[in-house]
Amino acid sequence: MQTPSKRLSHDEYFLSMLQLVASRSTCIRRAVGAIIVDEKHHVLSTGYNGVPSGFPHCIDKQCAGALDPPGVSFRCLAVHAEVNAVLQCPRIGLAHTLYVSCAPCFSCAKMICNTPLKRIVCLEPYADDSSWLFAKAGIKLEIGGQR
Repeated sequence: MQTPSKRLSHDEYFLSMLQLVASRSTCIRRAVGAIIVDEKHHVLSTGYNGVPSGFPHCIDKQCAGALDPPGVSFRCLAVHAEVNAVLQCPRIGLAHTLYVSCAPCFSCAKMICNTPLKRIVCLEPYADDSSWLFAKAGIKLEIGGQR
């Protein structure tokens, strides 16, 4: 294996990991991954979007909201990647940065504001803009590597 000429930054490293995490998604609308890390850049938790445990996966049997347009998610049964990452995080009190495939929706943004997260780094924006919630909560939001 060849040694890379440039070592990835922590952001580059975790943002590239999102594709692997999202590959576990069972939602046909969009595959999203989320990674929660602490201040020392240690992974605390990962999550991807998919239906609740025990429900048929949308890749096997589409839910009622499977074909709804972006931003319309009230009929979609998928639990969002951010929610799954928070639910699966055994030490949420240490959470510092959330890496996520796309910016959190309004519902996820409210949930995130109730965590100790200080920073969110996203690959792309979401259909609704929840950035004002993060600003009010003192959480830095970076989309596409932009602050």
